[in-house]
Amino acid sequence: MEMSSWQPSLIPTSTLLTSINPTHTLGLMATYTSAAAKLSTETGRNQLITLSRQFRGAQASLAVISGEQLTATATDDQVKAHATQLIFNNTLNLKSLEWEENLYDTNLNDGGNIFYMVIFAIVFVYTTAMIIKSRFHWYNITYFCGYGLEFAGFLGRVLSLDDNRNKDYFLLQYVTLTISPAFIMAGIYFLFAQLVVIHGRQFSVLKPMWYSYFFITTDVLSLIVQAIGGGMASLALSNNQDATPGTNTMTAGIVFQVAAMSVFVLFWIEFLNRLYFRHEPNDSVYSKRSFGNFFKLLFNTPGAQRYKWETLEENYNSRYAHIRKRKLIGYMPLAISVSVIVIYIRCVYRVVELIQGFDGYLIVHEVFLMVLDAAMIAIAGLIAIPFHPVIVFGKDNVIKAAHIKRNHDEKTDSQSLQSTQSNQTTQSNQSTPSNQSTPSNQSISKQ
Repeated sequence: MEMSSWQPSLIPTSTLLTSINPTHTLGLMATYTSAAAKLSTETGRNQLITLSRQFRGAQASLAVISGEQLTATATDDQVKAHATQLIFNNTLNLKSLEWEENLYDTNLNDGGNIFYMVIFAIVFVYTTAMIIKSRFHWYNITYFCGYGLEFAGFLGRVLSLDDNRNKDYFLLQYVTLTISPAFIMAGIYFLFAQLVVIHGRQFSVLKPMWYSYFFITTDVLSLIVQAIGGGMASLALSNNQDATPGTNTMTAGIVFQVAAMSVFVLFWIEFLNRLYFRHEPNDSVYSKRSFGNFFKLLFNTPGAQRYKWETLEENYNSRYAHIRKRKLIGYMPLAISVSVIVIYIRCVYRVVELIQGFDGYLIVHEVFLMVLDAAMIAIAGLIAIPFHPVIVFGKDNVIKAAHIKRNHDEKTDSQSLQSTQSNQTTQSNQSTPSNQSTPSNQSISKQ
């Protein structure tokens, strides 16, 4: 390619290039010669693209150095004008080449990416500490994975600030930020099951564990599909090939996840509807089913709090009344609702983004990722700090999966006491050999 034949198709508003150090001439000549020699025999598409970019960059850089030397030594005005034009054209050429190699097709925002990396680091560290402190293992592990991936994703974006051509950094942020919400939703499914047990199974469409079984299964299937698509896209990008098939596969995975979340949202709304309005009619204004009353009960306003304790409490499972007396439990449905809504928004955004492809409008305008992705997941993470189950439900995880499976929450206190006494009697009988008399029997025998 001759430099005189290249014409800029786009004039940038600014460039960081001011000059090229002439001491790099020998290195640039070596790169130019090596790339030219290899281009004459290379047949692989990936290597051809790489070599052509090396050749073009070295050639343009040498042209800039040549123009700088002419402007410094020439006395003829026409020669200086020609040298200035040479520098200008090849500076644009280098700028165009830089943009072609920018995997993001946009200039990443330093402040925004660093801000979210710090936010996700805080949530990740907090969740890691809770793994040690609390016994809510399933919730802790899912949030640990989810926000660990979010932190890793924005770490990749921050590393890309200085090198937006690095495919490893790009794929790190792309894959991790795509799959992380599936883990976070798995933790929310756990919280849903806990609330069903705490209030009573009669308020739920499904049995508590079925939410975990069904929706975690859909999450796993979604993750598998997304992982396959991510691998296909990664391989295509590494080989400078079309990543559309991999992107389409990832899109299918997220669409499946959004569909499952939509079903979950319906179950969640019906649970809240039954929780607040499935009871004997009374004279309270809050007993009437309406959007206004629904949101007052959801936001746990002072009047709604009194109504819950004076009227609704008697409908709930008495075994867990001590948990419902805790300060934040009345706000837990609101916390879960907000978390589900923001994650749902994020997943819908990702579907549209992936459908548009790697050069689509959404992906090349970072503001959409910052608002519709990062901000949404950050809100869910920040909510999880004060509403961690160890704070809301108490330090002892009294509603374990094994207890739910055995319907332990449906037993009355007297049944539980009888069961405990029966177990103790059985253990006592097993510990006393049948061929030995008890101390009282031995005393009677002697008399």
